[in-house]
Amino acid sequence: MVGFGGFPAAAPHTRPVKLAATASSGQLAQKIGFIPGAIDVPAGIQAVIERACSKAGIPSVGLWARVPHYVAAMPFPAASAALLDGLAILTGLVIDSHHLDEAADAARKKVDELIAQSSEHLEMVRQLELQIDELEGTPGVFDDRVVPSGDEIAAELERYLRGQ
Repeated sequence: MVGFGGFPAAAPHTRPVKLAATASSGQLAQKIGFIPGAIDVPAGIQAVIERACSKAGIPSVGLWARVPHYVAAMPFPAASAALLDGLAILTGLVIDSHHLDEAADAARKKVDELIAQSSEHLEMVRQLELQIDELEGTPGVFDDRVVPSGDEIAAELERYLRGQ
């Protein structure tokens, strides 16, 4: 049994949607890249069904999309596409999600337009991007500039030192 869900998260709409997951067995957990642990939090019906399936010997997984908190009240097709991609990875199924990807592109453009109307919202998104990039160790986009490679930085430093 695979359950899908989404939850509001401190995540920017400008980055790929990340999934959180639960699993009824260690074997399933390893398949989805699970970090072992337990947490007590309020839960919905999906958690109840997942637990009941586990008790009945039915393998179960919950896939949860981290939806940017500021778009949680509107359709966010990128989350649906991420959930289907997670299902494909988990099961080996081939799932065509290109229609969702197209809808996600259109939704992102709409959110970009809405965010662009407020400097406060633009700053919030930039801060979320920086936080996510720092946590994940991925380079971010800073003022639309391309981040130079290590070789480019070294060459610039050498030019500077030769001038001294």
